[in-house]
Amino acid sequence: MRPQRGSVMQTTESMVLPGISESDACFRLLVNCVKDYAIYMIDTDGRVCSWNAGAERMKGYCADEIIGRHFSCFYLPSADTEQKAMQELAIARQQGRYTGEDWRMRKDGSRFLADIVLTPLYDPSGELRGYAKITRDISPRKRLEERFHQVVQEAPNAMIMVNTAGAITLFNRLAESMFGYGSNELLGMPMERLVPERFRRQHGHLRQSFQQRPEARPMGVGRDLFGLRKDGSEFPIEIGLNPIETEDGPMVLAGIVDITSRKQVQHQLEMALQEKTTLLNEVHHRVKNNLQVIISLLNMQTHYVEEESTRHVLQDSQARVRSMALIHQLLYERHDFSKVDLGEYLQRINQLLLSSYGLLAGRLQVELNSPVGLVCIELQRATPCGLLINELLTNALKHAYPNGQGTIWITLSLLDAQHALLVVADHGVGMPSPIAAGQSKSLGLQLVPMLAEQMGAELSMHDNQPGVRFEARFPVFGAGDSP
Repeated sequence: MRPQRGSVMQTTESMVLPGISESDACFRLLVNCVKDYAIYMIDTDGRVCSWNAGAERMKGYCADEIIGRHFSCFYLPSADTEQKAMQELAIARQQGRYTGEDWRMRKDGSRFLADIVLTPLYDPSGELRGYAKITRDISPRKRLEERFHQVVQEAPNAMIMVNTAGAITLFNRLAESMFGYGSNELLGMPMERLVPERFRRQHGHLRQSFQQRPEARPMGVGRDLFGLRKDGSEFPIEIGLNPIETEDGPMVLAGIVDITSRKQVQHQLEMALQEKTTLLNEVHHRVKNNLQVIISLLNMQTHYVEEESTRHVLQDSQARVRSMALIHQLLYERHDFSKVDLGEYLQRINQLLLSSYGLLAGRLQVELNSPVGLVCIELQRATPCGLLINELLTNALKHAYPNGQGTIWITLSLLDAQHALLVVADHGVGMPSPIAAGQSKSLGLQLVPMLAEQMGAELSMHDNQPGVRFEARFPVFGAGDSP
């Protein structure tokens, strides 16, 4: 709107021509030194009447070549070029400002995309004196935007960009296909429309929280996320968030992946694992039961044997089978088929052996120090380890104290992060004489070094003054996985 005569326009939409003064000279000098913008004046008829260094660099004309010519010479050639140029001046005069983006032409005929601002200029009396035109070459920015849009369109995932108000400003074809919307239906849509209704309020709070601390990160870590299609169906998704600064303000670029297939495969794997676990559990239960049958048969056999030595052999066999059955019993109870807790195993085998040997162990005391959960051993080494423990403890119960009174010490401890130490010691009569490996007539003592080797243990026997002390140093569960 044209101002009243005598008023001075001081708005951003218009400029007032200053009088000829020192400030005017400084202003003209400032404008002329600007090289990134073309800044020039146009009279009321559309002819160029000033020209700065930025205009010369951008458009290729020097001042002598262009001053006095109609500014429509910068437009792309067409039949209505001058009419179009004058329409822009009329809009600027009527609305106080004209802005837009359009293609312009340089002196050499090359084209560039220009960001244009036209502002009417009035003198102090309010009379229109001309127009100020500011032009900026935005071709490089547009090329970057086009490349960015191309990258988004060709991305292997659905991509959606959202502004601070939560409205969608950019999306690719995969996003349209994933959510079931047609071309441009997503543009301007609130992001919450793509979220199931039961999550929308929470999603709004999360979006605001992200804006307060924007950083590239996955969304909803540890939670199941769902998208909502146009037809109302839901599907599981994963979302990666990336903050982006643009000329229109901060934006958030979301990469979205439909994980329906992955969830189905995961469910199938979980079902297969559950079936495998059930099967293994049943196998260990049946093995334990079968071993228990063998123990019962050996126990029945002892009642039909008259020779004391034979009954002892059958009793020792029962103890060995029982030590193996206990391994499977623990696996069945704990549902962990990868390892055995030796602390719990020692406590259980100690009770079984004391009960098995009855009167023989009645006056003997066993001091056991084996914390549960401290030392575990792999399944493939658990059986020889259990048999080794059985042989060492059985030997102490039967031979350490001929008079039937005394104490046996069993200790399980960690030496370091990868090794444990098992000690079975007594203050009994000790070994009758030094025994070379493999020369003992006792089956138990012949089995001990073989079992130690199978479980990867370093076995040593020491004089306990009096008595004997067996030490087995062996790797704990998972020690082989360390570098």
